[in-house]
Amino acid sequence: MLYEVESKNRVESIDGIKQILEMNNAGYLGVSMQDDMYYNSLIRDYAKTDEALRIRNTGESAELTYKGPKVKTAGVKAREEYNVTISSAVDMEKILTRTGFFISRGVQKRREEYSFMGATIALDIVEGLGHFVEIEIISEDKDSAALEINKIKEFLGIDSDNISTSYLEMIINKEGNF
Repeated sequence: MLYEVESKNRVESIDGIKQILEMNNAGYLGVSMQDDMYYNSLIRDYAKTDEALRIRNTGESAELTYKGPKVKTAGVKAREEYNVTISSAVDMEKILTRTGFFISRGVQKRREEYSFMGATIALDIVEGLGHFVEIEIISEDKDSAALEINKIKEFLGIDSDNISTSYLEMIINKEGNF
């Protein structure tokens, strides 16, 4: 089983982290505007089971993602994750809504990504929430990945606490449900 092991940290600005990454020859992976739409079900409330079902649309590509419940390991969060590339976010939304799923909420962000020290580093500006750095490793060994993430955080000078809630949960906590 593969786990998405990640640290999410609020930062005042992403500029300093970006500068450190560039000075250390991090691999630039690109920038995208991501429109994430989350879904829920009447027969299984993902808010209660701590799962997520999402369509991510960047305008150039789209994917359907399932995320299992969060597991904490070495101070970061891990969860089972499956991604499927889809040819049309609009058609996938129609399939989901016609089979009983409903839109829970959306999250919009600007994401700039780098490959660095065996991890993917995302510099996010999330609409309505602010600036964040996500450090992610996909691995079968969630404990080793968590230790590596903590080393990267230290190298990048990130000393804020890890945030275990998702952007969706943060927006719901801030604004309430529809």
